[in-house]
Amino acid sequence: MLITAYIINFWGMILLPIIAWIYFSRRFKLSWKLLLAGGLAFIASQIPHIPLVLGLTPLFKSWGLLAYAAILGLLAGLFEETARYILFKFVLKKSTSWKEGVFVGLGHGGTEAVILGVLAGLAFANMLVYRNIDLSTVPSIPPAQLELAKQQIAAYWSAPAYMALLGMVERVFAICLHVSLSVMVLYSIAGKKPAWYWIAVAWHAIVDGVAVYFGQKIGMLSLEALVGVMAIISLGIVFWLRKNFSPEESAHPDSEAITV
Repeated sequence: MLITAYIINFWGMILLPIIAWIYFSRRFKLSWKLLLAGGLAFIASQIPHIPLVLGLTPLFKSWGLLAYAAILGLLAGLFEETARYILFKFVLKKSTSWKEGVFVGLGHGGTEAVILGVLAGLAFANMLVYRNIDLSTVPSIPPAQLELAKQQIAAYWSAPAYMALLGMVERVFAICLHVSLSVMVLYSIAGKKPAWYWIAVAWHAIVDGVAVYFGQKIGMLSLEALVGVMAIISLGIVFWLRKNFSPEESAHPDSEAITV
C-alpha cells in the first residue's frame, strides 16, 4: 500500500500538470509557447534564488524562526514575481488576456511540480534500493552518517500511506498559487495597475512564510490544510480578477504571440 502511494504521489506530480496543460490549451486554443515561457521563467528565477538562500540560510536561521520564514517568503516573492514581470513586460508583450495569464501560471507552477515529481521518483527508486542492501557497503554514505541514513530510510518506509501523497496534494495547491500570481502580475501590466505586482510579491511572501513558519509548529496534515485554504483564496483572486481584463483583450486572436 505504501509503495503504491509513493508511486501515485510522484506520478501525480508529473501527470496532473500535463493534463491541465493539455486541457487548458485546447479549451482556450492557446500556444504552447506561453507554457514554455512560464516554465523557463520559473527556472530562470531559481538560478539566483537558490544559491542565495543556500548561502545565507545559516545567517537567516540565527535570527529566529519568524524572521527566517519572513525572509525566505519575501525572497521567493521578489525573485519569482520579478521573473514574471520581466516575462510579461518584455517577452510576452502581446499577451494581455486573463486566459494567457492563467496558462503562463500553469507553465510556471506545473514545471516546478514536474521537476519535483521527477526528484521524488528518483528518491523512491533510491529508497527501494537502500531498503534491501547493507548501507555500510554504500561508498556515498560516510560512516559518520550511517546511523542517520538508517533512521531516514526507516522513517520513509514506516510513514502512513496518506503521508506519502502529501507531495502531490501540495503541488496542486502550489499551482493554484502560481496561477494567481501570474494573473496578478499580468494585470499590473495590462491593466496599468503597478500595485498588483507588489500585491503578488506580498501574497507570495505570506504563503511561503506561513508554510515555513508553521511547518515547524504544527503537524503536516494541519499545515497542508492551512496551505489548502490559501490555495482556495488564490483561486478566488484568479476569478475575481477575470472581470478586470477587457473582453477585447481576451478575444484578441493574436494575443498569445511572443515578441521580443
